[in-house]
Amino acid sequence: MPIAGVIPDGWREAVVDSDGVVERVSYELCVLIAVKDALRRREIYVDGAARWRNPEEDLPADFEDNRDVHYENLRQPLDAAEFIATLKEAMRTSMADCATAITKKRSGGTKVKTHRGEPMWHVPDLGKLKTPENLRALHAAVAARWGSSTCSTSSRSPTSSPSSPTTSPPSPRGRTPRGR
Repeated sequence: MPIAGVIPDGWREAVVDSDGVVERVSYELCVLIAVKDALRRREIYVDGAARWRNPEEDLPADFEDNRDVHYENLRQPLDAAEFIATLKEAMRTSMADCATAITKKRSGGTKVKTHRGEPMWHVPDLGKLKTPENLRALHAAVAARWGSSTCSTSSRSPTSSPSSPTTSPPSPRGRTPRGR
């Protein structure tokens, strides 16, 4: 059973006991986590799957022959060093703009403070923000469709008495919506 690359160092005590015997359930959990991570990094793939398919299938069939055309369509340089240099410059410019805004006190109160000798971002509490118009429209549409009781955490409407509970109308999937 492979251990290196499968069992993280922090888990080794939980997976391998003092006699060197591997705990099966713990090891299987480590294997599943390693497979999940490898799928996300696209180091491995699943035949026939859409999301976890071979990354080579994501490229156009003529990619190698027409690499310059595809890069041009993406507005990206062919040279990786040029691409990285552009990213670095954009990051430097953004950080300089941020530093200027903080220095000129135009950052909305955001500051860089020192905590235990380490620089830390401090973002002030903005307080209660105004509800965005699109969220108000969504609430109105839900209330119009399902009634206002589905937008609250209570299963009863404010006008109903404790002895006469109301029920929410069925959802499109046949389930009653839950309040949050």
